[in-house]
Amino acid sequence: MPPNIYQNTLFVYPAVVYKCLWTPPDKLACNRQFTDPEKLYHHLCDDHIGRKANNNLCLTCYWNNCGYSKKKRDHVTSHIRKHIEFKPHICQTCYRAFKRPQDLKKHQAIHEDE
Repeated sequence: MPPNIYQNTLFVYPAVVYKCLWTPPDKLACNRQFTDPEKLYHHLCDDHIGRKANNNLCLTCYWNNCGYSKKKRDHVTSHIRKHIEFKPHICQTCYRAFKRPQDLKKHQAIHEDE
């Protein structure tokens, strides 16, 4: 049996950085950096999409000049997940992750026959 050459080796992986690419027209890109996609998602929802109650509601996606626009905030916040690796909805059977709860629910039907 060959010796395990990696037995006492410490692997160091580079930290993943999630960069905000929100770039409104005639403004500089945000470029804030986050160590996890959930923090980036909340930054986008709070600081860029905002809320009507806070008088900072933006219903157009300016992620890397996307331009997607809707009339409801929840449609835009759902759309934002297409740009980042944030999948908070986990199947408790197979641990597959989904961006939207309705996608998880649809997926769970495959486990009903098992």
